[in-house]
Amino acid sequence: MVYIALFVGAFLLLFCNLDGRLFWGDEAETATLARNVLRFGIPRTFDGANRLSLYGAGFDANAHDVWTWSPWLQQYIAAAGFYMFGPTTWAGRVLFALVAWGSLGLLALVAWRIYRDHRVAIAASLLVATSEVFLLHARQCRYYSVSVLGEILFIYGIYQLLAGKRAGTWTLSLALVLQFYSNYIVAAANLPLLAPLAWTLCKKQKPMAFRVVLSVVLLCVCAIPWVLYAHSWRQSGALTHQNLAWKAWYYLSEFNFHLMPWSFLLLPAAGVLVRRRLARTNKATVGRELEAATKTGACPVNKPGTSAESPETIRPFEIHLSLLLPLYILVILAPPGTFIRYLLPLLPVACLLGAAWVFRYVRRMSLAMGLVGVQCACNLFAIAPFYPLKGEHTFRWPFIEYVTHFTRPYTDRCADVVGFLNQAAKPGQTVAVSDPEFPLKFYTPLRVLDARFETITQPLPEWILSESASGVVNQHPLELPQVLAPFYEPITIQVHASPRRASIPEPDTWQYETTTNKAPFIIYRKK
Repeated sequence: MVYIALFVGAFLLLFCNLDGRLFWGDEAETATLARNVLRFGIPRTFDGANRLSLYGAGFDANAHDVWTWSPWLQQYIAAAGFYMFGPTTWAGRVLFALVAWGSLGLLALVAWRIYRDHRVAIAASLLVATSEVFLLHARQCRYYSVSVLGEILFIYGIYQLLAGKRAGTWTLSLALVLQFYSNYIVAAANLPLLAPLAWTLCKKQKPMAFRVVLSVVLLCVCAIPWVLYAHSWRQSGALTHQNLAWKAWYYLSEFNFHLMPWSFLLLPAAGVLVRRRLARTNKATVGRELEAATKTGACPVNKPGTSAESPETIRPFEIHLSLLLPLYILVILAPPGTFIRYLLPLLPVACLLGAAWVFRYVRRMSLAMGLVGVQCACNLFAIAPFYPLKGEHTFRWPFIEYVTHFTRPYTDRCADVVGFLNQAAKPGQTVAVSDPEFPLKFYTPLRVLDARFETITQPLPEWILSESASGVVNQHPLELPQVLAPFYEPITIQVHASPRRASIPEPDTWQYETTTNKAPFIIYRKK
């Protein structure tokens, strides 16, 4: 019954009001390419009217206008949703939410097979299902939920190999291929762990070490066709030149405040200290009993140990998962930018370890369950130990906030501009703006001219936006050139004064409630 309640609740959290807000930029990119998949069979960047580009011609597409900036798995998943239900916001997100829901079931199954403990299986799944980071990302028309599914398969593949099961080769390969075709970075971040895994297996059972090598070979066989087709090595020029120490601190901090408190993951260290203290206490007690028995001639009773021995595979498995956390974070320092979505695959890893360690090192069942419940509901364990270093983070009830707001519709400036253009403009007309404006390309029947790369020439566009309605690339108003001013009249509409990053699924920027403040938005209409 507990499992049923957990997964019914998770279903409601993931699917209710799935189309409560429009796609933001990255989602609209995936959705527009997915719509082109239905038309052309592949994700073309030009559909005859609009051209999709993040960085300009020849950078994110090849000479045939085929998208090559990222692999196509997410576009085909979204296209499948459009094929079944039509090209709508709900249809673009539904299959990704379904993958996320399935990931929770897979995590529970994996946790049970590894630990044979329903408490661990339920707690690990519950920690993920109530995670604000997971819920925000899982409801996106993006690869995020697929990367989480791949990570759960990855950690199960590690366990299978350590347990001497050959099936671990295929589980590990499937996980890495799924993640590669979701996002290169996620797959690359997992690879360093395979070296210590192979070393451990080589010492334990040498043939199993070759299973790790075989998994990497299978990954390469599946990945090389895409690398050669997309010329992926050209993207190496985008590696970061940012302050690596600052990025490391950012990821360590965000992991603590939004994924899993480091205090939870320090339970084994606390357990060692407790065991040593108990050992000294028991030694003193046994000494006194032996002395008394010697005097009286009685034989002391041998007391059984207070904790059961873990299976021999559990300890190396947990050591490797613990090693995965720092190795993974080291790799994601290289890509440009700092995004919680790169950390997201570590969530099931941290939750599985946290659940296992809570029930192992906290002896009182009620206290262990209480700790899990507090972590699900609020960020007390993240804030309290690191209060002087909390920065802009505050004490919150993130899951409660999510539950009380996720059924409400959300309106922002993009929705206002889309609504105005769909009402005032005619299909086929052109709107010029200095931003990618992927949402406008998906939600309106207009040709969107990206003035970053395309020059405004004859015939003049019917509409010009003074600033971006949806994007975060160009936040400065676009000054209408004097040579064009005589041909246009300004129209001022009132839009919601929403932050531009309000729909990006990061807890520090996500806005749950529609702002009541309005701001003027100037649109130039051709006379």
